[in-house]
Amino acid sequence: MIRRPALLFFALLALVSFSALSVACGGGGSDDDDDSEPKDRDRDGIRDSRDDCDRDKEDEGIWGSDPEDGCPATIADLVELARADVDEFWAGQFAFEKMTYDPPIKFKAYETEIETDCGKALLNNAFYCGADHSIYYDLNFLRDELDSNGDFGPVLIIAHEWGHLVQSLLGILDDDTLLTIQTELQADCLAGVWAADADARGLMEKGDFEEGITALFRVGDPRDTPFFDPQAHGTPGQRIDAFNDGWEAGLDACALD
Repeated sequence: MIRRPALLFFALLALVSFSALSVACGGGGSDDDDDSEPKDRDRDGIRDSRDDCDRDKEDEGIWGSDPEDGCPATIADLVELARADVDEFWAGQFAFEKMTYDPPIKFKAYETEIETDCGKALLNNAFYCGADHSIYYDLNFLRDELDSNGDFGPVLIIAHEWGHLVQSLLGILDDDTLLTIQTELQADCLAGVWAADADARGLMEKGDFEEGITALFRVGDPRDTPFFDPQAHGTPGQRIDAFNDGWEAGLDACALD
């Protein structure tokens, strides 16, 4: 269920105080008694007889829903599934608020360093570029996250970068009084808002939430990173808490106040 608190987007535009830097920060399908009916016990639209990713008949959610075999065949397939769902979610939020929503002009994968309107796209990275309203991601970086941490790791990276796109549309990224760490933690919170909605719609599989927490733990800043560092994203604890705030409390929890 999409959470839609009153004036939620206007709340996001409020300035954050320095105290906010310490922000705290489906079940499996049942068997059908009629054996003549084709089974789809993980409810991904692929009958069990040809589903190569049924996870022992547990609900595998959207991230295992390739139309041919029930699995994302490639990292590109997984990324596309995530892109479509995150985009649709935020488009719905903006439509509800009667605000204009602009999807990214480009959603571009790269495997070698490339030039963008925001400078060189580095390897092992993903980022939103406000100069051309686009999201860029190193496909091998997401592939490594998939292989080492599970399918929700790369999905969460995409959701985080989409959080920056949302901030741009709301004018938050134009506020030069905000520190990088503030907008980064808010992007984690916004990713949590989307993830909770995806879970409520039955798209999350068992273990996805934990994979997201692991991904955030791995990319958190060292504890001695100054909060005013222009590259600061937040410690592992801050990033996990920000994501969990969005998951538990919705958009209100992401407001900068």
